[in-house]
Amino acid sequence: MKKIILLAVSLLLLLTFSACGGGGTPPAASTPPPAEVPADTLTGETVEILAAVVAAAGEAAEAPLPQSFEDQVTAENCQGMLGLTPEQFAEYVTDAYVSNAALTTSAHEVALVKCNDPAAAAEVKALIAEGFDSQKWVCVLPDESSVVDSGSYVLLLATSSDYAEALTAGFTALAADNTGEKIVFYTSPR
Repeated sequence: MKKIILLAVSLLLLLTFSACGGGGTPPAASTPPPAEVPADTLTGETVEILAAVVAAAGEAAEAPLPQSFEDQVTAENCQGMLGLTPEQFAEYVTDAYVSNAALTTSAHEVALVKCNDPAAAAEVKALIAEGFDSQKWVCVLPDESSVVDSGSYVLLLATSSDYAEALTAGFTALAADNTGEKIVFYTSPR
């Protein structure tokens, strides 16, 4: 009789522990298929692609883009420029450049990040949207901050709405309409 009671208690404990686990992988049927990641259609050096995006936007924008200068993004300056930690930058990024307004009276930054592959770009896109400081300028704010990807590239925009639209259109045209969803992660409270 003791063996039967001991067996019943053991079975009850086993069922209790397995019911509390809940940390397993859901069944394969309920797991959504991975999103299709756009392949690379952009070619050339990262800084040249960024310059082409800015030039195309300058032609399309209603007002001239702010005068800007290009700077290479490194693991040492990536947090302030992209919102990525040095560890994230080292893990996912192969090259990155930023175009900043030459005068600090304009909240204007455009960055192009080349990642290891399209899957890394999807991760970087999410990390930038989460970590970028859209209020880093002293007296001005961008109208919007957004990210859009194409293959291994991620474009970060922190600027006026008109410029953001023109820059997105320029990037989309250069990528032969092969871009992912644009995520606007900040809009000015004005």
